Amino acid sequence: MRMKNKIIYIALVMIGFSILGCKKSFLDINNNPNSATESSITPDLALAAQLTGSAARNAASYDFLNRWMGYWSASGSYSPSTVEWSYNITNDFGSGIWNNAYYAMNQYKAIEKQAADLDWKFYQGISQIMQAYEVSALVDVYGNVPYTEAWNLAEHLRPKYDDDEAIYKDIMAKLKSGLGLIKAAGSDKNIGTIDIMFNGDKTKWAKFANTLKLKLLIHTSEVTTFNPSTEIAAIVAEGSGFLGNGVGAMVQPVYTVDKPNPYYASHLHTTSGTEADNYNRANNFSLDLMKNLNDLRYTRLYRQAKSLPGQYRGTVYGQLPADDVNSDRTSGPGYGLVGVNESVFTTPPTTLGLTAATKPMWVMTSVEAMFLVAEATARGWLTGNAQSAYNAAVTESFVTLAVPNATTEAATYLANPNVRIAWPTSTALADKLNVIIWQKYFALNGLQANETWVDFRRLGIVQPPLSVFGQRGNNPIPIRLLYPSSEYNYNNENVKAEGTINQFTSKIFWDK
Repeated sequence: MRMKNKIIYIALVMIGFSILGCKKSFLDINNNPNSATESSITPDLALAAQLTGSAARNAASYDFLNRWMGYWSASGSYSPSTVEWSYNITNDFGSGIWNNAYYAMNQYKAIEKQAADLDWKFYQGISQIMQAYEVSALVDVYGNVPYTEAWNLAEHLRPKYDDDEAIYKDIMAKLKSGLGLIKAAGSDKNIGTIDIMFNGDKTKWAKFANTLKLKLLIHTSEVTTFNPSTEIAAIVAEGSGFLGNGVGAMVQPVYTVDKPNPYYASHLHTTSGTEADNYNRANNFSLDLMKNLNDLRYTRLYRQAKSLPGQYRGTVYGQLPADDVNSDRTSGPGYGLVGVNESVFTTPPTTLGLTAATKPMWVMTSVEAMFLVAEATARGWLTGNAQSAYNAAVTESFVTLAVPNATTEAATYLANPNVRIAWPTSTALADKLNVIIWQKYFALNGLQANETWVDFRRLGIVQPPLSVFGQRGNNPIPIRLLYPSSEYNYNNENVKAEGTINQFTSKIFWDK
């Protein structure tokens, strides 16, 4: 992992708590009037930064999952990454996901508290929906986590761990509460500009909340956590529908070339125009599959090799360094992931490539949302034609990735009789899920590998190739991460109560 954030979540919570939750004391006479205080950090001053952070984490936090899931692999210019390639992960492997989630939750909770005090229902509702978004992603990685006691440091400095399924149920309730607050809200202060995701559009927030509810239902499709009929009926009755058809949860704080889109900064160019990422390269598994299926999306998911114009070349995950697959001779992540029709990487970037710096950053793409709808329709949870929903999701992927003549190319692609593409003549759910999940797999390449990892664990339809690294032995792809070492240092009793955690056998509750 290149991310080496070692901050413990307790410290993160304490920072936010001290800034936003301190009580007045006799020392207030010496307070700097220019310093931030609980009363001065109102929701309209805090929300945009937190939405930006939630989106930014999708740019690089899940890079290791892009490699585990067969999307990316390392350039041949680099030494082996022994821990990652062998799957013998440590407690601090990926701990940035843990730290960032707890930091974000603390900030959203502070916004919620301030908004409730000010009776700003729109901000309060947004904070609850974003808390649900952040915590659901955390549970999908770690299972049981501190939740009900995690942000009450006055009483619970060392919070207990909550059951992951119980957290999912509470998240569903939080989404309903947050949506209700937004629908009841008036015109909160500056909401149209501070809400950099939907610009104060209540219907779009409802679509996002409904899509997150649907995501929870899809994740728990193999268990009995929720009654899908009851939950879907409530969503349908609400009436706003889901994200999709060009509407995603996209953050736009006005990115510029000097302050670019986080994906651009992580994987395309630095602000000086040089290459930002010469480590991640196309994984031959995905690249070859897409080439063989005449799937033109590979020309947007990846970029041409710098020293081999017109060629798209990958590497094998876990292979040892080799000059033939060095950074210049292989294909890095592509411009299409931010919706730009560019395939040539140059330093400095072309005029077209430079536009990628100013594109919005996703919290949830319209593509992911439409594949959730396609699966729910195939399962009979939603009314409508499942094949039409599937075709629409695939087409949305072509459009979003800026494939030239996207709708025409998507129609041609969908006519391919390959079993990974063609809608089955069979009425069996398993056959429908096979094509939906394969195409969702291709569509989320580089965009949302954590969602692909969920599908891998809950259904097992797509089986990415295992690392060829010699030290892997017989290890399979991990099904979870380990609790950070900071938990064993600062919350030892509670984390040890969870028992021995193993990355290969300790399942998340929905993984049956």
